[in-house]
Amino acid sequence: MNDTDDFDRTPFVVMSPQSVLRVRSPADLVEAVPYLIGVRPTESVVLLGILPGERSRVGPVLRHDLPPPADFEQAADHFARLLVRTGARGVAVAIYADGAEPAGSAAAGEAGPAPAVERLRPLHTAIARACVGHTIEVREAVCVTADRWWSYGCTDADCCPPEGTPLRTRRDSTVAATAVWAGLPEPVSLAELVRRFRPPEYAMREVMMRAYTSARRDPKAYAVERTLTALTGHRARFRAGDTTIEPAEAARLVLGLGDARVRDEAMAWHGEQPGDADDPALLALWTALARRAFAPASAPPLTLAAWAAWTIGDGVLARVAVTGALRADAGYTMARLLHSAINSPLSAAEVRRRIFRDAVTNRAP
Repeated sequence: MNDTDDFDRTPFVVMSPQSVLRVRSPADLVEAVPYLIGVRPTESVVLLGILPGERSRVGPVLRHDLPPPADFEQAADHFARLLVRTGARGVAVAIYADGAEPAGSAAAGEAGPAPAVERLRPLHTAIARACVGHTIEVREAVCVTADRWWSYGCTDADCCPPEGTPLRTRRDSTVAATAVWAGLPEPVSLAELVRRFRPPEYAMREVMMRAYTSARRDPKAYAVERTLTALTGHRARFRAGDTTIEPAEAARLVLGLGDARVRDEAMAWHGEQPGDADDPALLALWTALARRAFAPASAPPLTLAAWAAWTIGDGVLARVAVTGALRADAGYTMARLLHSAINSPLSAAEVRRRIFRDAVTNRAP
């Protein structure tokens, strides 16, 4: 992640899949992307960097939230520079819009592109122009909605009809069968994963806001030792299946996690080896606290949730959590370290060793 401008501080996700899926057409691309990144994207730009060489292997796969129209040009240049860093010399682009097209649109049977395709065409144009400027060839570009896709590059109506092509739903296609054979997991909904960490809403939002206001009046209530004692108790209760946390207690715990000493101690609770029995309970605890927190105070529990997810081998959930932490506080150092580590080619065990070493080294006095 480059800190040269505001857009570059926006978190992105880099995936490093095994290149086991053969993509021979736009339809194959649309079907392969969810398997390559582990989620079914929504409101996203996915870029499959193609490495130099005769076999056109896919390098790291980048996913980024859709930028606002005012940022299309800046975002496109950012994407192109990221691709250059990965060594890519070509790219396949998939732009995802939420939801199905409304009745009466092209997706409902009229000829011509759907509104989403035209709304996002300027983004495609900006990406194509930026890639050309960085000597990166755009091999394919598609726009995908909930139920069909369109190609920005193919004008053959027999291959890519103007009203769009329905998404493949069968699980016995060549791409799906190859993904299963290669051991790639069934993609999950990105929107569902994001909802797992959604902050308080409606009546609970008001309750939690009052709880934080009250907790801040007594800093001793979330001092280091008191917070660690309380977290230890909840750790045991969550392991036993009791996942209830009262609003006042949640507010104190979240505020307490704002101290680096508390956070580092909590990180050390995770087992030396990935998958220790305590890790799922800790993931549930950090998730519960993240759901009762507001930015920027939500950054520590989200970072701990990412750490826990990474520990149990759920890299997709870890990326969602750490991205949420960076959105809550773009300058939160541990989230930035963990974001880089999760998206690196290092093994999970090596990442854990390096992150824990950094956590200990950077402990507050």
